[in-house]
Amino acid sequence: MTQPVDRHIVALGGGGFHNGEDAPALNHYILGLSRRPNPRICVIPTASGDLDLFLERFDRTFANYECRPFHLCFFKAPQPDWRAHLADTDVIYVTGGNTRAMLAIWREWGLHEIIRDLYQNGTVLAGGSAGAICWFQQGHTDSNGLPLAPLDCLGWLKGSCSPHYNGEPARRPSYRHFVGDGTMMPGFAVEDGVGLHFVNEQFDRAVTWRDRKRAYRVTREGDTAVETPVEPVRLA
Repeated sequence: MTQPVDRHIVALGGGGFHNGEDAPALNHYILGLSRRPNPRICVIPTASGDLDLFLERFDRTFANYECRPFHLCFFKAPQPDWRAHLADTDVIYVTGGNTRAMLAIWREWGLHEIIRDLYQNGTVLAGGSAGAICWFQQGHTDSNGLPLAPLDCLGWLKGSCSPHYNGEPARRPSYRHFVGDGTMMPGFAVEDGVGLHFVNEQFDRAVTWRDRKRAYRVTREGDTAVETPVEPVRLA
């Protein structure tokens, strides 16, 4: 009988290769979740419009690891069969950018269904900013420009998520307001340099590769948002 595989999602508040950051502890952590050695890792930069800079940083970064990097690009090299293109992918890494536009493209082409099938069979999902909030029921985003607003996302993880919690001054008051008045579900706020690791859709731990960073559970009590700090594990 085939043994069930664990499902992993690593949602980053911000940082990592596509921000030009050398974060080997993070990269080793994500690659180490793969079920196989020398994993195939695919970057999907749809949210950035397949920005060349992100592709170059991805290639340059993961050339230094025992892995097989490749791209999925809608605007540069469309494929006749996205499912075949992603076959046997061990890790999918989704970059930041415009979450609303990204999800609209994925849904139009059915890519979210292909990713879902891969995830159910053990492909690790990771990403920052747009690539973090897209997996939740709701994301806190500037996809429509400012001010920040809620966005319905894929819903594979329960609740809501706000990235860049310490990096953008408007994030904290806006997210607290939406959770407090019930516009957004309770969820997680994540600082740059922190990742939330979910196993089988359940929160397992927060991790960080920087000093003095954290995440928060944000819940609602009456008409008020309440933050509970989540201390991350420091990656070696």
